Amino acid sequence: MTHFTSELNDDQPVLVAIDFSHDSKAALEWACNYSTMRGKHLVLLHIVHDQASKPGFYNKDSRKGLKPMQAVAETMMADFIEELRTENPGLNALETAEIQYIAGLPPTRIVEVSKLLGADLIVMGSRGITGLPHKLLGSVAERVVELSRIPVVVVKAEEIPQPNKKEIKRQEKQKKKDRQWLKEKLGLGKKPQAEGDADG
Repeated sequence: MTHFTSELNDDQPVLVAIDFSHDSKAALEWACNYSTMRGKHLVLLHIVHDQASKPGFYNKDSRKGLKPMQAVAETMMADFIEELRTENPGLNALETAEIQYIAGLPPTRIVEVSKLLGADLIVMGSRGITGLPHKLLGSVAERVVELSRIPVVVVKAEEIPQPNKKEIKRQEKQKKKDRQWLKEKLGLGKKPQAEGDADG
Protein backbone atom coordinates (compact mmCIF):
# COMPACT_ATOMS: atom_id res chain seq x y z
CA MET A 1 0.00 0.00 0.00
CA THR A 2 1.59 3.29 -1.10
CA HIS A 3 0.24 6.80 -0.67
CA PHE A 4 1.69 9.43 -3.03
CA THR A 5 0.97 13.12 -2.64
CA SER A 6 4.18 14.84 -3.71
CA GLU A 7 7.40 14.47 -5.69
CA LEU A 8 10.40 12.96 -3.88
CA ASN A 9 13.38 15.21 -3.11
CA ASP A 10 16.81 13.54 -3.01
CA ASP A 11 18.06 16.04 -0.40
CA GLN A 12 15.46 14.98 2.18
CA PRO A 13 15.78 11.89 4.42
CA VAL A 14 13.74 8.70 4.34
CA LEU A 15 12.04 8.02 7.67
CA VAL A 16 11.75 4.34 8.60
CA ALA A 17 9.38 3.51 11.46
CA ILE A 18 10.74 0.53 13.41
CA ASP A 19 8.75 -1.60 15.87
CA PHE A 20 10.94 -4.74 15.73
CA SER A 21 8.30 -6.83 13.92
CA HIS A 22 9.09 -9.06 10.92
CA ASP A 23 7.26 -6.63 8.62
CA SER A 24 9.34 -3.82 10.12
CA LYS A 25 12.51 -5.71 9.22
CA ALA A 26 11.27 -6.12 5.64
CA ALA A 27 10.50 -2.39 5.55
CA LEU A 28 14.01 -1.49 6.71
CA GLU A 29 15.57 -3.77 4.11
CA TRP A 30 13.45 -2.12 1.40
CA ALA A 31 14.38 1.35 2.66
CA CYS A 32 18.11 0.49 2.67
CA ASN A 33 17.99 -0.64 -0.94
CA TYR A 34 15.94 2.39 -1.94
CA SER A 35 18.21 4.87 -0.15
CA THR A 36 21.32 3.37 -1.75
CA MET A 37 19.72 3.62 -5.19
CA ARG A 38 18.63 7.23 -4.62
CA GLY A 39 21.62 8.36 -2.52
CA LYS A 40 19.36 9.29 0.39
CA HIS A 41 19.93 9.37 4.15
CA LEU A 42 17.99 7.04 6.46
CA VAL A 43 16.48 8.02 9.79
CA LEU A 44 15.27 5.06 11.85
CA LEU A 45 12.50 5.99 14.25
CA HIS A 46 11.20 3.94 17.15
CA ILE A 47 8.26 5.26 19.12
CA VAL A 48 8.77 4.32 22.77
CA HIS A 49 5.31 3.14 23.69
CA ASP A 50 4.34 0.21 25.95
CA GLN A 51 1.58 -1.25 23.82
CA ALA A 52 -1.72 -2.01 25.56
CA SER A 53 -2.26 -4.78 22.99
CA LYS A 54 0.92 -6.50 24.19
CA PRO A 55 1.74 -5.54 27.79
CA GLY A 56 5.30 -6.06 28.91
CA PHE A 57 6.60 -5.65 25.35
CA TYR A 58 9.80 -3.97 26.55
CA ASN A 59 10.30 -6.09 29.66
CA LYS A 60 11.15 -9.50 28.21
CA ASP A 61 13.29 -10.66 31.11
CA SER A 62 11.96 -9.79 34.55
CA ARG A 63 15.14 -11.16 36.17
CA LYS A 64 16.98 -8.06 34.95
CA GLY A 65 14.64 -5.83 36.91
CA LEU A 66 12.89 -2.74 35.67
CA LYS A 67 14.73 -0.55 33.16
CA PRO A 68 13.79 2.72 31.45
CA MET A 69 11.80 1.80 28.34
CA GLN A 70 14.15 3.71 26.05
CA ALA A 71 17.17 1.81 27.39
CA VAL A 72 15.47 -1.50 26.64
CA ALA A 73 14.35 -0.22 23.23
CA GLU A 74 17.93 0.77 22.38
CA THR A 75 19.14 -2.74 23.16
CA MET A 76 16.35 -4.23 21.06
CA MET A 77 17.20 -1.86 18.20
CA ALA A 78 20.88 -2.90 18.29
CA ASP A 79 19.88 -6.58 18.16
CA PHE A 80 17.34 -5.86 15.42
CA ILE A 81 19.89 -4.09 13.20
CA GLU A 82 22.61 -6.67 13.84
CA GLU A 83 20.23 -9.46 12.84
CA LEU A 84 19.37 -7.63 9.62
CA ARG A 85 23.08 -7.05 8.90
CA THR A 86 23.78 -10.77 9.36
CA GLU A 87 20.95 -11.75 7.03
CA ASN A 88 21.80 -9.05 4.45
CA PRO A 89 25.54 -8.18 4.51
CA GLY A 90 25.23 -5.70 1.62
CA LEU A 91 22.97 -3.15 3.31
CA ASN A 92 25.51 -0.32 3.44
CA ALA A 93 22.87 2.30 4.22
CA LEU A 94 22.69 0.95 7.79
CA GLU A 95 26.22 2.21 8.48
CA THR A 96 25.21 5.87 8.19
CA ALA A 97 21.60 5.62 9.39
CA GLU A 98 20.52 7.94 12.19
CA ILE A 99 18.42 6.46 15.02
CA GLN A 100 15.79 8.40 16.96
CA TYR A 101 13.73 7.30 20.00
CA ILE A 102 10.63 9.39 20.65
CA ALA A 103 7.92 8.83 23.27
CA GLY A 104 4.27 8.99 22.31
CA LEU A 105 1.56 7.30 20.28
CA PRO A 106 3.02 5.77 17.09
CA PRO A 107 0.74 7.12 14.29
CA THR A 108 0.80 10.78 15.26
CA ARG A 109 4.45 10.79 16.34
CA ILE A 110 5.63 9.18 13.11
CA VAL A 111 3.90 11.87 11.06
CA GLU A 112 5.06 14.69 13.37
CA VAL A 113 8.70 13.55 13.21
CA SER A 114 8.55 13.21 9.43
CA LYS A 115 7.45 16.86 9.21
CA LEU A 116 10.09 18.16 11.63
CA LEU A 117 12.90 16.30 9.85
CA GLY A 118 11.67 17.36 6.42
CA ALA A 119 11.42 13.74 5.28
CA ASP A 120 9.91 13.13 1.88
CA LEU A 121 9.11 9.44 2.37
CA ILE A 122 7.92 7.24 5.26
CA VAL A 123 8.60 3.50 5.17
CA MET A 124 7.02 1.07 7.62
CA GLY A 125 5.77 -2.48 8.03
CA SER A 126 2.13 -3.36 7.39
CA ARG A 127 1.69 -5.22 10.67
CA GLY A 128 3.08 -4.42 14.08
CA ILE A 129 4.70 -6.59 16.71
CA THR A 130 1.41 -8.34 17.51
CA GLY A 131 1.08 -9.67 13.96
CA LEU A 132 -2.51 -8.45 13.69
CA PRO A 133 -3.88 -8.01 10.15
CA HIS A 134 -3.32 -4.50 8.82
CA LYS A 135 -6.97 -4.34 7.76
CA LEU A 136 -8.07 -3.92 11.37
CA LEU A 137 -9.47 -0.48 12.07
CA GLY A 138 -6.97 1.78 13.80
CA SER A 139 -3.81 -0.06 12.72
CA VAL A 140 -0.71 2.11 12.85
CA ALA A 141 0.09 1.77 9.15
CA GLU A 142 -3.39 2.76 7.99
CA ARG A 143 -3.51 5.70 10.37
CA VAL A 144 -0.12 7.00 9.21
CA VAL A 145 -1.30 6.80 5.58
CA GLU A 146 -4.39 8.82 6.53
CA LEU A 147 -2.44 11.50 8.38
CA SER A 148 0.66 11.86 6.22
CA ARG A 149 0.98 14.43 3.44
CA ILE A 150 4.09 12.75 2.02
CA PRO A 151 4.38 9.31 0.36
CA VAL A 152 4.10 6.29 2.66
CA VAL A 153 5.46 2.91 1.57
CA VAL A 154 4.01 0.04 3.59
CA VAL A 155 5.99 -3.21 3.35
CA LYS A 156 4.82 -6.71 4.22
CA ALA A 157 7.23 -9.57 4.99
CA GLU A 158 6.99 -12.51 2.62
CA GLU A 159 6.73 -14.99 5.49
CA ILE A 160 6.24 -14.52 9.21
CA PRO A 161 7.61 -17.38 11.33
CA GLN A 162 5.26 -18.69 14.00
CA PRO A 163 6.49 -18.58 17.61
CA ASN A 164 7.63 -21.90 19.04
CA LYS A 165 5.99 -23.55 22.06
CA LYS A 166 8.57 -22.07 24.45
CA GLU A 167 7.91 -18.52 23.21
CA ILE A 168 4.13 -18.99 23.36
CA LYS A 169 4.43 -20.24 26.95
CA ARG A 170 6.64 -17.26 27.87
CA GLN A 171 4.15 -14.80 26.35
CA GLU A 172 1.22 -16.37 28.22
CA LYS A 173 3.15 -16.26 31.49
CA GLN A 174 4.05 -12.60 30.93
CA LYS A 175 0.42 -11.71 30.15
CA LYS A 176 -0.70 -13.29 33.44
CA LYS A 177 1.92 -11.31 35.38
CA ASP A 178 0.92 -8.07 33.65
CA ARG A 179 -2.78 -8.73 34.31
CA GLN A 180 -2.12 -9.42 38.00
CA TRP A 181 0.01 -6.28 38.31
CA LEU A 182 -2.75 -4.20 36.70
CA LYS A 183 -5.39 -5.65 39.03
CA GLU A 184 -3.26 -4.77 42.05
CA LYS A 185 -2.76 -1.21 40.76
CA LEU A 186 -6.52 -0.85 40.34
CA GLY A 187 -7.24 -2.35 43.75
CA LEU A 188 -9.00 -5.33 42.20
CA GLY A 189 -7.17 -8.04 44.13
CA LYS A 190 -8.88 -10.70 46.23
CA LYS A 191 -11.48 -9.18 48.55
CA PRO A 192 -10.84 -9.74 52.28
CA GLN A 193 -12.96 -12.48 53.78
CA ALA A 194 -15.89 -11.19 55.83
CA GLU A 195 -16.07 -12.03 59.54
CA GLY A 196 -18.07 -15.19 60.16
CA ASP A 197 -17.41 -16.58 56.68
CA ALA A 198 -14.46 -18.61 57.94
CA ASP A 199 -16.79 -20.87 59.92
CA GLY A 200 -18.93 -21.54 56.92
